Amino acid sequence: MTEVDRIARLLEKTFEKQPWYGSSIMEILKSVKPELASQRVGDAHAINELVEHMISWREFATRRLLGDDAFDVNDRTNFPVSASWQETLSKLQHSQEALMRAVRQFPSERLEEPVPSNRFRYTFYTLLHGIIQHDIYHLGQIALLNKVIESKGM
Repeated sequence: MTEVDRIARLLEKTFEKQPWYGSSIMEILKSVKPELASQRVGDAHAINELVEHMISWREFATRRLLGDDAFDVNDRTNFPVSASWQETLSKLQHSQEALMRAVRQFPSERLEEPVPSNRFRYTFYTLLHGIIQHDIYHLGQIALLNKVIESKGM
């Protein structure tokens, strides 16, 4: 098993299987009632905004793995507007499929190469682990927001 294979397994477990830390992305998102996905708690982003943000950075990682060095996330695409909860979930599923295709075709021997960037210095290995960490970080926010919103009957 290559390092890319191990990273792919982590991505799959985090997304929809049994991750070590607890519930997967899809398990938590399936518990979100569609009518509550756009509710705000104070100044926090709504759940659907956080998922759209996750999608944007997953697309960034995918595009970089595929060699698109010019693609970037900007102010407009960092937290894009969501049309509907179902569309957001569908986009997330598609982002997972695209990311997994890109990861599986990425050669392990390139993991230590730097990702082309004008702002930061990091490797493809760091990029891939970073997207996993990014998803888990926002998943914690989503789980907490969901509990708060449901408990307040918002």
